[in-house]
Amino acid sequence: KPPVGEASSQAPGSDDEVVTRVKSYIDANTCNAITYSTYSDTVCGDSAVSYYKEFIYNNKRVIVSNNIPDHPAESDQLQTNPNVRCPGWQFIQLPIDPAKGSSATSTGLGTIGLAITGGAFFNDLSNPDGSLALPNEGPSLDSCLGHSAPAVRPAGGPPGGGPPGRRYKRQGTPTAGRYHYHANINCSDAGAATGANDPDQCLLIGYYQDGVPVYGFCKDSSGMMMTSCYKTSATLTTVVTVSGTYESASTNSDYTYTPDAGCNLDEASGAVNPTTGKYSYFMTTGYPWTPVKFFGDQGSGASFCSAD
Repeated sequence: KPPVGEASSQAPGSDDEVVTRVKSYIDANTCNAITYSTYSDTVCGDSAVSYYKEFIYNNKRVIVSNNIPDHPAESDQLQTNPNVRCPGWQFIQLPIDPAKGSSATSTGLGTIGLAITGGAFFNDLSNPDGSLALPNEGPSLDSCLGHSAPAVRPAGGPPGGGPPGRRYKRQGTPTAGRYHYHANINCSDAGAATGANDPDQCLLIGYYQDGVPVYGFCKDSSGMMMTSCYKTSATLTTVVTVSGTYESASTNSDYTYTPDAGCNLDEASGAVNPTTGKYSYFMTTGYPWTPVKFFGDQGSGASFCSAD
């Protein structure tokens, strides 16, 4: 499969071999399961080459990526992660212009959206019991607030797919992993998402599974920071990551959506983007940090399919 740079040698507007293959899968209504490379120093980790393409086809926004971010990753985390990013080629067909729907639905574990960096978005959870990723996995997050989940979940491993926090140290050969973010892409060198940590830029950083665009830190039309309305009275834990220090409760059930004058986002961390005028999701500095619900009016049933 071609690395990102190879596409630049083609004629403007032409398709590379990955896009051509994906279009053929769409035409044939083919959606195979995504597979990941077995760990190898030559294709994984710092040797891995990022890929991200976005195009309109059959009145859908098609995104193709390989789960490899286009920025430095997994080198500055405070705690070793047994998993290392390896390619997993995928595509998804999304609604082009979804509006806000009548009700929100919860996101699930695993990939819930794709970032323009080539990485993926996970939600706030570490496990299906409601345990939060940040207090359980925070020290293993790099400065972009990303890390890799096992490409194939080992028996007895955390169902959420994330590394199990303090319980493992990498020994021997790393495990092939799926690189993903649990919060805003905060690092100073964030590849295509550089500037996501600047609310004055209000940078588009990807799309969720319902087609709604997701932005980094932003301000509303009055200049107020896009702010989560989730609140808690639970005891908070101080979580130290290389990206900063956070205060977090233990589970998602510790938080309640409680709108007031001090916040401006709905329960999906959504609002009308003041620049585009479109319903959008926003990353936040407080819980849930990343949007945790789907609110698009065309549903979240789009499938992630293999681009191999």
